[in-house]
Amino acid sequence: MREHRLAAAADRTIAQVEGAAALDHVGYRIGNAVALPQRLTGRHAQSIRNALHGNWLGHPLHPLLVTIPIGAWTVSLALDLLGALRRSNGTRFDQAADLNLQAGCLTAVGAALAGMIDWQHTHGRDRRVGLVHALVNTASLGLFATSVRRRRQGRRQEGRLTSALAWLLTLTGAYLGGHLVYRGRIGVDHADRGSEPRHFLPVFPLADLEEDRPRRVEVWDEHARAAVGVVLVLHRGQVHALGARCAHMGGPLDKGWVLEGGLVCPWHGSRFCLSSGHPLDGPATAPQPRYEVRLRAGMVEIRRLPQPGDETVTVPVQQEADTGRRGEKADQFLFRHHELLRYTFTQILATPRHDPERRLLMRVLAGELEMHEQIEDEIFYPAVQPVSEKVPIAHAEHHQLADMLAVVVGLDTSSTVFDEHLQALYQAVDHHARSEETSMFVEAQRLGEERLRELGALLERRLLELRASRLQRARRALKIRALEPV
Repeated sequence: MREHRLAAAADRTIAQVEGAAALDHVGYRIGNAVALPQRLTGRHAQSIRNALHGNWLGHPLHPLLVTIPIGAWTVSLALDLLGALRRSNGTRFDQAADLNLQAGCLTAVGAALAGMIDWQHTHGRDRRVGLVHALVNTASLGLFATSVRRRRQGRRQEGRLTSALAWLLTLTGAYLGGHLVYRGRIGVDHADRGSEPRHFLPVFPLADLEEDRPRRVEVWDEHARAAVGVVLVLHRGQVHALGARCAHMGGPLDKGWVLEGGLVCPWHGSRFCLSSGHPLDGPATAPQPRYEVRLRAGMVEIRRLPQPGDETVTVPVQQEADTGRRGEKADQFLFRHHELLRYTFTQILATPRHDPERRLLMRVLAGELEMHEQIEDEIFYPAVQPVSEKVPIAHAEHHQLADMLAVVVGLDTSSTVFDEHLQALYQAVDHHARSEETSMFVEAQRLGEERLRELGALLERRLLELRASRLQRARRALKIRALEPV
């Protein structure tokens, strides 16, 4: 509860900052002051900005740079503590602490410059939080610099205390920076990266495309259940297709313009290569999604180009094998086990709260659920991954179910809290099972009946092994007993 109060207090404080419109005037004046020296460099300004954005790195540079001063200052703080504890022989610790302190101050300047360049392209509440983030970090850097001066003056104890205060301010600044990234989504990829269309799809008449005039089309992404924008550009006789949502902050690239072989975002000026989708100019650092283009019967047809690590299904449906084979298919076997899990849940809920049978049934459920997840992870999911995009989600749900199960096992089975958590676990398991039954099991049919029956036999054999093995039974029992209340 105390942790929740702390988070709530932090949220309230940041909400006040986000709503402080009075910061806008100061923020934009600082932004203009920062932009002026860049503009005075003329054509070199963009190269400088690209370097500080991390355009060359393919990743924002500021988060990478801030780790250096924070790490150096943290080490300095630890060495200060060791030096204070060894009053008679702490000189070496003091020297090392001073060196790390100075290194942190020097590298913080570069991190601040990169952060300021990124901050220029924020607006509204994110700009306000970013301004406070910068002010807190500037104050922290000022205190660290003061600590350096006091140490040189021989006032080491004061220098240590000043460093400790500055380090706490640094944590505050880091928290605000984390809020900008994880809540405000500043610096993260905003492009639509769906997998559709997987096959060439006619989207626009070639005759209606004008040279260097972007046109937007939309394709339906069944997996995301949303229409995804694609921008078409006819440039020097060749048609290019990129994702229409800018990777930097989601700007509409179809409203942009073509400059030196790149498509410019109208919001913040990010420029993307028409051929590769890679950012030529920042603030964007991530590439745009790219589509393969072909021309047929006067129409522009596009197909999504898979990226490294994509799990897009493109394999053809396999022919069904001889249906006369015996044994259950994998989906049939797993469905039966789903039904067993559901039945066990209902039995526990129907058992009176103070009946010891409840705890015994809970142990059975815990064991069966763990074995079910294990055989799916080991056998079924690797087999269906080439034909189903749901495997990563299924893995994530398994992790969630395991966490929820650990909580339920640790509760008193006679309590109302147990019933509440058990109901939640039941709903989660049922959701997971139904998702598999209505989606993954259907997609698994592409493997062919022979392969599914082979997988069914493997699943059944493995489940029997897990149930019969004394070692496995002992491991599960030990794990469950360790989780149960004393």
